[in-house]
Amino acid sequence: MRQRRKCQPTRRDVLAVAGALAGAAIARAGLGTALVRAQAVAVPDVDHLIWGVADRDAGIDYLEELTGVRAMVGGSHPGRGTRNGILSMGDRQYIEILAPDPEQPEVETERIATLRGLATPRLMTWCAVAGDADAMAARVRAAGERVREIRDGARERPDGVTLRWRNLYMVGPEDDVIPYAIDWADGTPHPSSDAPVGGSLQSLRLKHPEAGRMSALLTAMGLRLRVEPGPATQLTAVLDTPRGEVVLE
Repeated sequence: MRQRRKCQPTRRDVLAVAGALAGAAIARAGLGTALVRAQAVAVPDVDHLIWGVADRDAGIDYLEELTGVRAMVGGSHPGRGTRNGILSMGDRQYIEILAPDPEQPEVETERIATLRGLATPRLMTWCAVAGDADAMAARVRAAGERVREIRDGARERPDGVTLRWRNLYMVGPEDDVIPYAIDWADGTPHPSSDAPVGGSLQSLRLKHPEAGRMSALLTAMGLRLRVEPGPATQLTAVLDTPRGEVVLE
């Protein structure tokens, strides 16, 4: 796992990010929302990145050091044994800082064991934009692939607001390059809408020894990202932040 940032952003970089942050602030205030939403998203397939950490608060500290922006506390996932922090990457994209929830010690899964064992944070996987989970499931089946399940999810924010969604999971290799997809419930605020903006996602590169097969699964989901050949599974996200370029792996 590698996180890299530029030693010193240029004045142009600072002005560009400042403009993006100001635009996001205006959008959250209800002014100029159409203008902000009209700006192109560099990686439109991505709803959020899952950045795994052994301890949520330490992970928030770590990401703040990299980006210069402190993520907000998200909430717990009941029955899943995890809790999170949220750092917005602009309009309807964010980084989820995912960690074991110490208040759910009875929940023990392979994912939680992996999170507890992380010596340093790691980009674990990503979540794709489903739009309509049932429509995506129909596309997957029409392409000759299979859906493992569509599962309801929810969590309560610290302010008491409950977020609800549906996740679609594919049948196939359990590889980090293959995302699950999310369909946010009507009326649920997107987590990026009120979280601190840490910059923007510039690219997400996916590598796998079976690149063709992995790309076929993404195509079946109706996604545009493709997987590159590589000796091992690898995810690399490049962020543009107030502290310059940051690479998460």
